[in-house]
Amino acid sequence: MAFEVPEIQQSQRIANRIGLIDADCVAYWAAAGCDEMVVDAAYKKVRDRMIMITDQIQTDEIRCYLTGKNNFRNKIATYQMYKGNRYDKDGNRIKPQPKWLPQAREYILANYNSTLCDGYEADDALAMAQVKCNASQGWESIISSIDKDLLIIPGWHHDMNSGYVQHVTELGQLEIDIKKKVRGNGLKFFYAQLLMGDSADWIPGLPKVTPEMKERFDGIKRLGGCGQMAAYHVMHDADSEQELFNRAVWCYKTYWNGEHWYENWRTGEQVCPTAMEMLTEQGRLLWMMREPDTLWEPPLHLMKGYHEWTKDPADGTT
Repeated sequence: MAFEVPEIQQSQRIANRIGLIDADCVAYWAAAGCDEMVVDAAYKKVRDRMIMITDQIQTDEIRCYLTGKNNFRNKIATYQMYKGNRYDKDGNRIKPQPKWLPQAREYILANYNSTLCDGYEADDALAMAQVKCNASQGWESIISSIDKDLLIIPGWHHDMNSGYVQHVTELGQLEIDIKKKVRGNGLKFFYAQLLMGDSADWIPGLPKVTPEMKERFDGIKRLGGCGQMAAYHVMHDADSEQELFNRAVWCYKTYWNGEHWYENWRTGEQVCPTAMEMLTEQGRLLWMMREPDTLWEPPLHLMKGYHEWTKDPADGTT
């Protein structure tokens, strides 16, 4: 009996769905492990990855985004250098990247519907595209990435490593996995990041858990650095952005109360910031832009609710 190769059918496609592809991730994955091979090996991995992604997200209508130069966050960070764990002060990579990474990026630009982002990151472009699609009539989008930061954006999301697809709401959720790491999405994850920062991008968040935080929020067992567990216990049961904002501002005010200062990493100037100044800097580093050329601003329309929450109407916004 002759052996017959089973027919492989393409997965069903979803009409009017646009796949928004984090091509930074695709290019890096394709180039990794190919240093001792010819460049065609990286090109083939790009093609294989794109086929897998389009099959899992069930659309061939895709847009790819790659990070270019002149990231605006480089100028915002003063407490410590943005992505200072990856680059030196002259902008050079600390650790070498895969040999064929530039070629993999060029291959994507040449062969797929792609945008090279200048002045901002691919993450921002993906976020803006998803927000635009969410507001449109008759279209839906799905972001394909491995970057947890993009999960603050409402809508459909695909993990290109695991294949997992989830839908994120505006408020989102927070949970602790079996490895005691905080997983989350939506505004809850963004506000949690304002406290715990993002070690992958060298964003510090809130430097310390204060005695006031430990006293007020059940579950915080120790002082020291404001890590994932502290951020979770502050934010996980908030039921609105008002409540998330209240808690974030209050925590910042208990630390940035005029008693702490730092040295601007770029200028060497000593800075003694207000709580709102530091909240704004961290928020702008963590937030994904939803409209072009718009930086994150603390939602000051929520300040009245904050004063009521703290029962201190004389408290200022700084």
